[in-house]
Amino acid sequence: MAELAMNGGRAPHPKVSSLGTLRPQRALTTEESASLKFELGIDSFFGASHSMRPDGERHTHSFRVQATFVTDAVDQEGMVVGFREVSDLLEVEAKKYVSRYINEIPPFDRIQPTGENIAAVVFRNLQQGLAADLPHGPRLVSVTLWESPTSYVKVMAK
Repeated sequence: MAELAMNGGRAPHPKVSSLGTLRPQRALTTEESASLKFELGIDSFFGASHSMRPDGERHTHSFRVQATFVTDAVDQEGMVVGFREVSDLLEVEAKKYVSRYINEIPPFDRIQPTGENIAAVVFRNLQQGLAADLPHGPRLVSVTLWESPTSYVKVMAK
């Protein structure tokens, strides 16, 4: 009775114990997950400045970069991959730009540091990192780069 009073008169959800903690559940079986596709998204943020050549004015953005990964399988614990594993790969990329003038960072010392080019370079570098560190991990499908809360560019695998 006290349990119903604490829950606004409703019976507790079947997966939640009377103490309010989640009960351990089993991972999906191979058969259960066979018809599913899994997507994992990781975001990172950095502040940096750039300018468009030849006479563009230097200006600063608070960039947001998101990497999206997919896979057709999960591991025995029911995970695509540990968030930390792919988050670390993205953080390595983002840290290259923190509080920097992007025009001075290769390859942007030779090419325009447009949102499209920055996203494409991050995409390429993440693909290389995945191949080296997580060869059997998820597949990178896109990198989205926001230069402002309302403007972004997305680079996707073909």
